[in-house]
Amino acid sequence: MSLNTSLVKFLKRIKSILFFSLLCLMSFLTFFFVYKFFLIKNIQLVSDKEFSLINKDKLINKSLLFANNDQIAKKIIKENYLLKTATVDKVWPDTLKISVSFYESCVSLMVNNGFFNLSCDGRILHKLNDSKSNLPIINYYQKLNSGSFQTGDWIDYKDIKQTLFFIDKLKQINLSPLTIDIKGQDMLVFNLIDSRKIIFSNNKDKEIQDYQLELIIRQFKIEGKEFEKIDLRFDKPIISF
Repeated sequence: MSLNTSLVKFLKRIKSILFFSLLCLMSFLTFFFVYKFFLIKNIQLVSDKEFSLINKDKLINKSLLFANNDQIAKKIIKENYLLKTATVDKVWPDTLKISVSFYESCVSLMVNNGFFNLSCDGRILHKLNDSKSNLPIINYYQKLNSGSFQTGDWIDYKDIKQTLFFIDKLKQINLSPLTIDIKGQDMLVFNLIDSRKIIFSNNKDKEIQDYQLELIIRQFKIEGKEFEKIDLRFDKPIISF
């Protein structure tokens, strides 16, 4: 009787082990099937320009289930310096949709051996031997060494970044500089058409200068006036006619 009881217990244990093994096998096969089913097989690029995605192959055959959209977008921007934004969406079951927008050149910075075309936030988009574009040209008082920078690098000089800020603000009020002379920390000279000038300071709050200029230009449009020079370096702007 005792032998039969032991045999029954043994068989039950074998059944339990077999059932558990079968359950594990089915779970593994299910997971494997789901994993394979949701592997990334297609990359859909949405762009208004012809664009070749660097390291595209590294995304193929990764799991769409575990893909992190934000991390992929950040990596794409880091590896493709001409991109300003990247948005990643999952299109089930096997496609990544990547929408990108590109930087536009904002200004051309003269350096010791040519020009850097910069974005409005200071990224080097192109290195050129000569400037053939219609971009405003920045003449920096101390020319940067072209060999010390690569495309994709950022120009982090305060006076140049301040200049880029004002270029963008001038565009918003329909003023386009031909050249900008950065003559030191306190003199950013914007040379407009017809020899008109607007002088900004790197030491005065840029938002205040922008506000003052906007008020002046708005008032001149109402009155039908034209200026020769606006100097915003002081508490009260100096205007020459």
